[in-house]
Amino acid sequence: MSSTASSGPSSPADAVYTGPEYREAAARPVDPLLHGAPYRPPRAYRVVFFLTRYLVRLLFRFHVEGLENIPPPPFLIASNHQAWYDTIFIVAAFPKLPMIYTMARRDTVFNRRWKRWLIPLFGVFPIQPHQGELDERGVAGVYQVLQRGGIVLIFPEGRYSRGRELLPLKRGVAHFALQAGVPIVPVAISGLDRLRLFGRVEVSIGPPIRPDPPRLWALNRQVQRMVESVRGAILSALDGAPDLTRPGRMKRLAARLPWRGRRRRPAPISPAPEAAAAEAEPDGGSTSISN
Repeated sequence: MSSTASSGPSSPADAVYTGPEYREAAARPVDPLLHGAPYRPPRAYRVVFFLTRYLVRLLFRFHVEGLENIPPPPFLIASNHQAWYDTIFIVAAFPKLPMIYTMARRDTVFNRRWKRWLIPLFGVFPIQPHQGELDERGVAGVYQVLQRGGIVLIFPEGRYSRGRELLPLKRGVAHFALQAGVPIVPVAISGLDRLRLFGRVEVSIGPPIRPDPPRLWALNRQVQRMVESVRGAILSALDGAPDLTRPGRMKRLAARLPWRGRRRRPAPISPAPEAAAAEAEPDGGSTSISN
């Protein structure tokens, strides 16, 4: 993957690699526990977002660095994980639209009817990990959010770390980025492992890390571009070539010469030998010979 700072919205003409896993998941029906409109957040989300931004800056010395590094959505946020309330400070550091989605266990967080009604309003969708791997529905939820232009927050450590220590990162965030063709925005948050009132909390946003497409895909695109260039060159050459369907200059001059306009008279047809012999014989009637 390559690290580059964002220079503005990407052009729609720019081709972006997407993997088969992403395309298949994006075509599925959306999970009922996933809010499928990241640019139309529920009223509860808007109210909580406003209160969170206000209270975080009121109760803590909240400092955000690197806002200029935020690329156009969709993208993934990969952050270190210091406490269960990390999400509150990260959401407060980013713009209000689109929604920032997070994941929670289906069997513990979504185990009550009122939870299944309330929690999706705040951009939380269910997953059911097994042996460190997300379930199929959870993976589809990540891709469906990205396909709709949303942002997904992931803690690739998988559990809490302390201070400047960083646990080994799981590979899922890179897999999601490559399949969906979206960048990863690295975020470092500090001050939450010893949080106190009016304490200092810092959120640092790094330049986006854009996924490099597979070499085969890039090679196929280069081949296609070369074929299109050859086709364009041939078409340009055909447009500049003379029209060979019209007679050339020499042929037109030859057609104007005097003898070209004269037609030869057909030679007379001589009679057949049988017809000539018949004309030479006398009449076939009887004759008398007088002495």
